[in-house]
Parts: sequence; C-alpha cells; structure tokens
Amino acid sequence: MKLIVSILTIVVPAVVSAFAPSMTMKESHRSIVSIDSVKRRDVLFSATMTGGFGFLPGAFALNTIPAENEIVKEQRTVVNKLDVNNAPVADYMQFPGMYPTIGGKIANNGPYKTVRDVYKVQSLSKAEKTKIREFEKYFTATKSTGL
Repeated sequence: MKLIVSILTIVVPAVVSAFAPSMTMKESHRSIVSIDSVKRRDVLFSATMTGGFGFLPGAFALNTIPAENEIVKEQRTVVNKLDVNNAPVADYMQFPGMYPTIGGKIANNGPYKTVRDVYKVQSLSKAEKTKIREFEKYFTATKSTGL
C-alpha cells in the first residue's frame, strides 16, 4: 500500500505539471509549444516506464479488429463448402446466378438448422429454388456466429 501511495505522489504531480502551461519562456509561441510537447512526451514516457500508466500496454491489446490473415475463433472453416449461416452475400459470387439476389435472400433469412431449411424462405421463387438446388452440394449449415 505504501508503495502505491509513494508512486502516486511521484507520478501524479509529474503528469499534472506536464499539462500545465509553461511560463518560463518568453520567446515565440512556436518554441514554447515545441519545447512543452517534448517535456510532456518525456514525462509521460517516464511515467509509463515507472508503472504510473501500467495499464496502457494492456489497453493496446484490446484492439478488436483482426488482421487480414488472423483466424478469429468464431470462424468455422468448412473446406470447399459455403456456410449458409455465416457467409456474407459476396461469397455467393462463386456460384453463377446466385449473387446478389439469391445470396442476399439466403443471408438475410437465416439462421438455418440444415441446408434444406433454405427452401422454406418465402421470398424465393421456384426459379431461385432451382438455382439453389443446382449448387446445394456446395453448401453447409453450421452454428450461426452472428457476424
């Protein structure tokens, strides 16, 4: 407890003074700004290194946007199959005649327990159902991730 109090008594005044206006320089406005910025950066860096802002490195790990090649745990990969519950409409482009109308109807009316449930979508015409039947062997239905 004493360690925390002693760290706070050192770090808090240093951080507060880093953001206080400087009255020591009477030169041009630009030099004051650039010198103050360096002082603030140095103070914040030293406070971070001493543990004053120890939570910041952890905060950077909270970035929720995955990289392009990163596999997100919610993704389910089924090789050579299109998941009717989790596939975006654009994935239907690989099947001629499915994009965007039929793919959009499938994507917007899920989730489905099985691929056969796709045929229960009321807005699908007979011609669209025939087109789905043509490519049905390339579809699968896994648990919806809500992505």
